Amino acid sequence: MKRHIWNLLRVLPAVLLGATATITYGQSSVAANKTAETQSATIKTSDDPKKPDAKKDAKKKTEAEPTSQTVGEDAGDFTATGTLEFGYRGIRVDGDVNKFKSDLNYKAGPRIFDSSLLLKSKDGKGGGLFDTLLITSTGWGADPTGSLRFDAENPKLYRFEGSYRRMKYYRFLNSFANPNWLFTGFPVPPNSLTGYHGYNTKTQLGDFELTILPKNETIRFTLGYSPERYTGPFFTTYHIGGNEFQPLVSARSRADDYRFGADGRLGPIDWTFLQGFRRFKDDSFVDTVPTFINPNPTNIARYTSFNRSEPTRGRVNFTRASLHTLIEKRLDITGRIIYSKATSNNLFAENFTATNFNTRITGQLAPPNTLTLGFFNIQGDVERPNTVGDIGITLLATDKLRISNTFKVEDFKITGAGLYSAGFVLTRPPASTSSSFPTGLVYDALTKYRKYLNTIEGDYQFNRNYSMHLGYRYGSRREEQVRAGFNFGSLLPAALTPEIEEETNHTHAILGGFRMRPVKNWTLYFDAEHGTADNVFTRIGNYDYTNIRAKSRFAPNRKVNFNVSVITRNNANPSEIAGETLTDFGASIKSRTFQTSIDWMATPKLMMNIGYNYNWVNSDATIDYYYQVPPATSVFHHFGRALYYMRNNFFFIDATWRVNRRATLYTSYRINQDAGQGNKLSDPTGGTTIAGGVVVAGSLRNPAVLGGTLITSYPMNFQSPEARLAIRLNRHLDWNLGYQYFNYNEDDFVLKSFPPGSTRPQNYHAHLPYMSLRIYIGRKE
Repeated sequence: MKRHIWNLLRVLPAVLLGATATITYGQSSVAANKTAETQSATIKTSDDPKKPDAKKDAKKKTEAEPTSQTVGEDAGDFTATGTLEFGYRGIRVDGDVNKFKSDLNYKAGPRIFDSSLLLKSKDGKGGGLFDTLLITSTGWGADPTGSLRFDAENPKLYRFEGSYRRMKYYRFLNSFANPNWLFTGFPVPPNSLTGYHGYNTKTQLGDFELTILPKNETIRFTLGYSPERYTGPFFTTYHIGGNEFQPLVSARSRADDYRFGADGRLGPIDWTFLQGFRRFKDDSFVDTVPTFINPNPTNIARYTSFNRSEPTRGRVNFTRASLHTLIEKRLDITGRIIYSKATSNNLFAENFTATNFNTRITGQLAPPNTLTLGFFNIQGDVERPNTVGDIGITLLATDKLRISNTFKVEDFKITGAGLYSAGFVLTRPPASTSSSFPTGLVYDALTKYRKYLNTIEGDYQFNRNYSMHLGYRYGSRREEQVRAGFNFGSLLPAALTPEIEEETNHTHAILGGFRMRPVKNWTLYFDAEHGTADNVFTRIGNYDYTNIRAKSRFAPNRKVNFNVSVITRNNANPSEIAGETLTDFGASIKSRTFQTSIDWMATPKLMMNIGYNYNWVNSDATIDYYYQVPPATSVFHHFGRALYYMRNNFFFIDATWRVNRRATLYTSYRINQDAGQGNKLSDPTGGTTIAGGVVVAGSLRNPAVLGGTLITSYPMNFQSPEARLAIRLNRHLDWNLGYQYFNYNEDDFVLKSFPPGSTRPQNYHAHLPYMSLRIYIGRKE
């Protein structure tokens, strides 16, 4: 049954196309008949235009001329309006096709650009089934994403809203999970085409909700259903037995959300209630022998058979309720509570045979050998009950002063347990055999978390042109973790020392801002927040952050509108490792965003929109890393810095020119240019060599003398011009001819990140011509 529902959703756009064409044809016939009747009536009354009846008929005819208020086609008890644009897109890609598909994933072929259909009853008489029906869709056919939405309503009885989306995800890049581009001499060669991770998957999402008695203020009922499906192949990497492998995973997961509830009003109290159930399962699997990545030497691990399944089952039941009231038009009170309980049961089952398999378990035969039996069986069970409650109180102290306070508490507990079993049987000619069966090993973990958060704010309206607000936020967190059992991170899990950790944390923040309109056509906004924030699960110090946002809108006249905004964020995130001070390890992230745009109606026939955005990001993190230089004789151990830079400039200009009564030209140009790290270069081997080829640079206790630096950025240039000519054939049809061009260049990225000649840039040029026909229903002449 559910499969039939998905198939129905896939063909709905085609059904909509047919329905629109039918309605268009039918309404054209109705309009033609009405025109003939009108002409006939005119002939009958045109014998004597001086007669009062002829004047009345002429007046009625004038009043019947279509306007923006009367646009639409007569469809019996309904008025119909809508559009449908369908056509064909061509594609030619010069350069790296995988990079183009990873960025855009457009394909050649027929497509429905977009469509909409609105049926609205006349005088609220829709025949009983619905009074209004709206259907919209976009991106079907050769597009990577498509969506469909429909709304039907009979205000006295029901309102039904539904949406369906599908997304095709393609990701194969030679600059990702391809670590050995930097040097020749490594035994693992780089994959010059795709890298070692890649995705070609599809996601389908639906959301459907029925409201019964939507206009009834006393009580309304809701029913909802939201399905989700994820399928398709993807590659990943897997290190085991002394080699690196590339298994092909078949992803297959699904989730279904069901919910029912009600809301309404009881005296002065508004109330809501919702009960939901989510069911999730994942049946992804690997049933082909994974490709080995390292071909040399020949006496390292190779699979001869392989099978993996990871069935997971999860469920979440949740309840949400809220109350709201306004007392004496001065005191506004809102309270809400949400309780949920999530459970998950999973199994990792893997069976394989191999040659030259190195288990690194004492007493087992080292390569060369044959693994005649190998398996993993790891079971896990997790449960998380969670409660969130908040209450907000707003006091309208005066007509100008408003004070509000919001208190929130969150409490959850996570209990989990794992059971590990494995087996390895190895043989070596002529008659050597060894085996190991670590089974029945248990891991237990418990996490308790509770946080209180309180925010108080005041808003003051000086007059209609000036206002301000000021607030303070306080948070208090307590967390406890208990761990015991075995560490499953090795083939022969080691026993852990039982750990019990407790932590309390407090955060503070100040926030405020203002709005002002110094002159009639100029408005300014400003917001700022400074304080500390915490992270739920990570053992780190508080974030120390400052966020500022300013925006200006100026419209000197009706033809020009200026918009300017600036956003700055500073976030220092110190952390603690092995008991060292918070200043030794951590990250500092700073970002600046500048946005400006101009909307300009140059002439009644020419409209332009011009804008420029600049994104600036600096990230500086202290890291502990090892760096190896071929032929693997020197290993460098560092406490260094990882730096990331972004200097992205984005410019766009759109112009719409009405060439004449029947032709409109639309042009657009967009360019992204990221300068990245500029002339800065990484120095991963910074430091002093000591005995054994090991370098230790800096220390946790003396970060001022940190050694190497790893610099990351993605300098690139991306341009996309587009032009489209729309010709109006008649009241029902437009013919469109368009062309879009994409140009991507990452020469700077390759030049600054890799040795000369070690890799190639993933540049491409893409040409996308298209042609379409747009059908209009109810458009005035």
